[in-house]
Amino acid sequence: MSQIRPYKQVLNFLNEIIEQSAYAPDLKLPSERMLATKFDASRRSIRLAYDKLIEENIVVKVHGKGYFTTGKKEKRDKNSPLSVKKIYFIVPALKTVFAQNILNGITDFCDEHTMDVSIKLSKSSLEKESQYVNSAYLADAKGIILFPIDNELVNTELLKLASNRYPVAVIDRYFKNVNSSFISTDNFNAMIEAVKFLKSKKHENLLYLTSPTSLATTVGERLNGFLTGFEKYYGKKGNDSVITIQDFSYEQIFNGVTSYVKNNPKTEVIICPGVRAVTDAIISALNSMKLSIPKDIKLMVFDNDFSYTEVNLVKPYVIEQDSYQIGYSSAAALYNQIYGDLRTVSIRLPVKIVDYSKKRLNKKRSL
Repeated sequence: MSQIRPYKQVLNFLNEIIEQSAYAPDLKLPSERMLATKFDASRRSIRLAYDKLIEENIVVKVHGKGYFTTGKKEKRDKNSPLSVKKIYFIVPALKTVFAQNILNGITDFCDEHTMDVSIKLSKSSLEKESQYVNSAYLADAKGIILFPIDNELVNTELLKLASNRYPVAVIDRYFKNVNSSFISTDNFNAMIEAVKFLKSKKHENLLYLTSPTSLATTVGERLNGFLTGFEKYYGKKGNDSVITIQDFSYEQIFNGVTSYVKNNPKTEVIICPGVRAVTDAIISALNSMKLSIPKDIKLMVFDNDFSYTEVNLVKPYVIEQDSYQIGYSSAAALYNQIYGDLRTVSIRLPVKIVDYSKKRLNKKRSL
């Protein structure tokens, strides 16, 4: 579903009237009061739309009488290069299903609204990410959608642009000192719902794997949600059910899981990110102890990165993020800023928890 704001709805409506009139001159357009009522919009949004048309010489305002068409501009071709707005999507990589679905959401919105998205892979380098942020402005890109790398440092180039009201939408991580739109999963409540789900399945012994909370706000939100949910539904503190893996390397995950499960042999569920590097290390650690998934221990993962065959073998619980809508909403937020609505938005989307031990899969998924 589109996240277009009243300003853009009004602008689209007025453009339709003008185009249907074949750009005839002196056509009286709806009053601000009528449009405000029709779209349940503020007068500011109406004036922004009219100001845009006045700037393009399509409309003129006559004091005391209202707005009229000038008849001086020919009908525009929405597919012409002049009407296309270029934006940058800067992302560490596109290896996961989560990142791929975000891209799908972004490109669908851009196709629907005549924007051209240029994809830049930062490869988890803060230096490269900064270079792309800076080059977007120099290349006359009209805005940036940033999927930041996991790092406690804020991109200084991003700070400069955002402070000057350059349109920026940040995905999956919240920067308190950056004036940008923010679009993410509601990670805190997602983990509360996940713990509630596990309790309903009568699982009592959980292990939650996390990276250091300093890496991203997302990490901290998920951990706080887990601890809050654990105390709410299990009636005790959940700190003993958490292990922090410093760099999420295969070796550290393998050793951390092995040590924890040996010391806590009643472990029933391991909760972790669904990326393959993580799940592969966990499965190997359990196999080394002659434990199998899902017979001995269940996996609960954020997003399903398993293939069709693997998901039928592993049968995980999956916390499914609406990654497509995250991408679509981020492009919509950027679009509104590009077209004059300088307000930023904060969007947190709910998740869906799927039990793949109960779900029948009829076709293959591509990674």
